Amino acid sequence: MPKPKQRRDNRYYLDRLRDEHPAIFADYQAGKFKNASEAFAKAGLRNQRSSLQVLKSEWNKASVAERDAFKALIGCVANPNPAPSAAMTTTPVVSSLPPATAIHLDGRLTSSAAAQIQAIMIRRGITSGTIMRELGFNPLDASLGLALQRGSCIKNQVVLDALSEWLKKNPN
Repeated sequence: MPKPKQRRDNRYYLDRLRDEHPAIFADYQAGKFKNASEAFAKAGLRNQRSSLQVLKSEWNKASVAERDAFKALIGCVANPNPAPSAAMTTTPVVSSLPPATAIHLDGRLTSSAAAQIQAIMIRRGITSGTIMRELGFNPLDASLGLALQRGSCIKNQVVLDALSEWLKKNPN
Protein backbone atom coordinates (compact mmCIF):
# COMPACT_ATOMS: atom_id res chain seq x y z
CA MET A 1 0.00 0.00 0.00
CA PRO A 2 1.55 3.33 -1.05
CA LYS A 3 2.24 5.98 1.53
CA PRO A 4 -0.15 8.92 1.45
CA LYS A 5 1.33 12.08 0.01
CA GLN A 6 2.87 14.22 2.71
CA ARG A 7 1.29 17.62 3.18
CA ARG A 8 3.70 20.53 3.20
CA ASP A 9 1.55 22.96 5.14
CA ASN A 10 2.57 25.29 8.00
CA ARG A 11 2.29 22.48 10.55
CA TYR A 12 4.95 20.50 8.66
CA TYR A 13 7.32 23.47 8.52
CA LEU A 14 6.66 24.40 12.17
CA ASP A 15 7.55 20.85 13.21
CA ARG A 16 10.75 21.02 11.17
CA LEU A 17 11.54 24.44 12.61
CA ARG A 18 11.06 23.12 16.16
CA ASP A 19 13.20 20.01 15.52
CA GLU A 20 15.96 21.40 13.29
CA HIS A 21 16.23 25.06 14.39
CA PRO A 22 15.18 25.35 18.05
CA ALA A 23 16.69 28.84 18.49
CA ILE A 24 14.72 30.27 15.56
CA PHE A 25 11.61 28.43 16.79
CA ALA A 26 12.03 30.08 20.20
CA ASP A 27 12.37 33.48 18.51
CA TYR A 28 9.21 32.75 16.51
CA GLN A 29 7.29 31.86 19.67
CA ALA A 30 8.61 35.01 21.36
CA GLY A 31 7.11 37.07 18.52
CA LYS A 32 10.35 38.27 16.91
CA PHE A 33 8.99 37.42 13.45
CA LYS A 34 5.89 38.95 11.86
CA ASN A 35 4.68 35.56 10.69
CA ALA A 36 5.75 31.96 10.33
CA SER A 37 6.94 32.48 6.75
CA GLU A 38 9.65 34.86 7.93
CA ALA A 39 10.86 32.28 10.45
CA PHE A 40 10.86 29.56 7.78
CA ALA A 41 12.90 31.78 5.45
CA LYS A 42 15.36 32.68 8.24
CA ALA A 43 15.88 28.96 8.93
CA GLY A 44 16.27 28.25 5.20
CA LEU A 45 13.27 25.92 5.08
CA ARG A 46 11.46 27.98 2.47
CA ASN A 47 12.72 30.48 -0.06
CA GLN A 48 11.00 33.82 -0.25
CA ARG A 49 9.92 34.91 -3.69
CA SER A 50 11.91 37.72 -5.22
CA SER A 51 10.25 40.98 -6.15
CA LEU A 52 10.68 40.07 -9.81
CA GLN A 53 8.87 36.75 -9.31
CA VAL A 54 6.01 38.52 -7.52
CA LEU A 55 5.81 41.17 -10.27
CA LYS A 56 5.77 38.53 -13.01
CA SER A 57 3.02 36.59 -11.25
CA GLU A 58 0.87 39.68 -10.76
CA TRP A 59 1.51 40.81 -14.36
CA ASN A 60 0.16 37.51 -15.67
CA LYS A 61 -2.98 37.93 -13.53
CA ALA A 62 -3.57 41.57 -14.50
CA SER A 63 -6.14 42.66 -17.05
CA VAL A 64 -5.15 44.59 -20.17
CA ALA A 65 -6.39 47.84 -18.60
CA GLU A 66 -4.30 47.24 -15.47
CA ARG A 67 -1.24 46.46 -17.58
CA ASP A 68 -1.72 49.66 -19.59
CA ALA A 69 -2.13 51.67 -16.37
CA PHE A 70 1.10 50.18 -15.01
CA LYS A 71 2.94 50.93 -18.25
CA ALA A 72 1.74 54.54 -18.06
CA LEU A 73 2.86 54.73 -14.41
CA ILE A 74 6.42 53.66 -15.21
CA GLY A 75 6.57 55.82 -18.35
CA CYS A 76 6.50 53.05 -20.91
CA VAL A 77 4.88 54.07 -24.17
CA ALA A 78 2.25 51.51 -25.10
CA ASN A 79 2.02 50.49 -28.75
CA PRO A 80 -1.36 51.74 -30.05
CA ASN A 81 -1.54 48.94 -32.65
CA PRO A 82 0.05 45.87 -31.07
CA ALA A 83 0.86 42.94 -33.33
CA PRO A 84 -1.34 39.86 -32.83
CA SER A 85 1.71 37.85 -31.85
CA ALA A 86 5.35 38.73 -31.38
CA ALA A 87 6.33 35.51 -33.13
CA MET A 88 4.48 36.52 -36.30
CA THR A 89 6.66 39.55 -36.98
CA THR A 90 9.39 38.42 -39.33
CA THR A 91 12.17 40.14 -41.17
CA PRO A 92 11.78 40.43 -44.94
CA VAL A 93 13.35 37.53 -46.79
CA VAL A 94 14.14 37.55 -50.49
CA SER A 95 12.42 34.68 -52.27
CA SER A 96 12.76 33.45 -55.82
CA LEU A 97 9.01 32.74 -55.94
CA PRO A 98 6.55 35.46 -56.87
CA PRO A 99 4.87 37.01 -53.79
CA ALA A 100 1.46 35.59 -54.72
CA THR A 101 2.68 32.00 -54.48
CA ALA A 102 5.13 32.38 -51.60
CA ILE A 103 2.90 31.69 -48.62
CA HIS A 104 5.70 30.15 -46.56
CA LEU A 105 9.43 30.23 -46.04
CA ASP A 106 10.84 26.92 -44.80
CA GLY A 107 7.42 25.93 -43.47
CA ARG A 108 6.71 29.20 -41.64
CA LEU A 109 3.85 31.28 -43.00
CA THR A 110 4.86 34.67 -44.34
CA SER A 111 3.36 37.62 -42.52
CA SER A 112 1.27 38.52 -45.58
CA ALA A 113 -0.10 34.97 -45.90
CA ALA A 114 -0.87 34.83 -42.17
CA ALA A 115 -2.62 38.20 -42.34
CA GLN A 116 -4.63 37.07 -45.38
CA ILE A 117 -5.68 33.82 -43.65
CA GLN A 118 -6.68 35.68 -40.48
CA ALA A 119 -8.66 38.22 -42.49
CA ILE A 120 -10.56 35.40 -44.21
CA MET A 121 -11.15 33.72 -40.85
CA ILE A 122 -12.58 36.93 -39.39
CA ARG A 123 -14.67 37.71 -42.46
CA ARG A 124 -16.16 34.21 -42.62
CA GLY A 125 -16.26 33.68 -38.84
CA ILE A 126 -14.34 30.40 -38.99
CA THR A 127 -11.52 28.82 -37.01
CA SER A 128 -8.28 27.22 -38.08
CA GLY A 129 -9.93 23.83 -37.51
CA THR A 130 -12.60 24.71 -40.06
CA ILE A 131 -9.91 25.63 -42.57
CA MET A 132 -8.13 22.32 -41.92
CA ARG A 133 -11.42 20.50 -42.54
CA GLU A 134 -11.91 22.42 -45.81
CA LEU A 135 -8.38 21.42 -46.82
CA GLY A 136 -9.28 17.78 -46.22
CA PHE A 137 -7.33 17.29 -42.99
CA ASN A 138 -8.28 16.57 -39.40
CA PRO A 139 -9.81 19.71 -37.85
CA LEU A 140 -8.00 18.84 -34.61
CA ASP A 141 -4.63 19.22 -36.36
CA ALA A 142 -3.23 22.31 -34.62
CA SER A 143 -0.41 23.02 -37.08
CA LEU A 144 -2.22 25.87 -38.85
CA GLY A 145 -3.45 27.44 -35.62
CA LEU A 146 0.02 27.31 -34.09
CA ALA A 147 1.56 28.76 -37.23
CA LEU A 148 -0.90 31.67 -37.11
CA GLN A 149 -0.67 32.33 -33.38
CA ARG A 150 2.96 31.54 -32.60
CA GLY A 151 4.68 31.60 -35.96
CA SER A 152 5.62 27.94 -35.67
CA CYS A 153 6.59 25.75 -38.59
CA ILE A 154 4.11 23.64 -40.58
CA LYS A 155 6.11 20.50 -41.28
CA ASN A 156 3.62 18.80 -43.61
CA GLN A 157 4.30 20.02 -47.16
CA VAL A 158 0.92 18.64 -48.31
CA VAL A 159 -0.82 20.99 -45.86
CA LEU A 160 1.20 23.94 -47.17
CA ASP A 161 0.36 23.09 -50.79
CA ALA A 162 -3.33 22.69 -49.97
CA LEU A 163 -3.28 25.96 -48.03
CA SER A 164 -1.76 27.74 -51.02
CA GLU A 165 -4.58 26.46 -53.25
CA TRP A 166 -7.16 27.35 -50.58
CA LEU A 167 -5.88 30.94 -50.50
CA LYS A 168 -6.27 31.20 -54.28
CA LYS A 169 -9.88 29.99 -54.03
CA ASN A 170 -10.70 32.27 -51.07
CA PRO A 171 -9.56 35.77 -51.99
CA ASN A 172 -9.45 38.30 -49.22
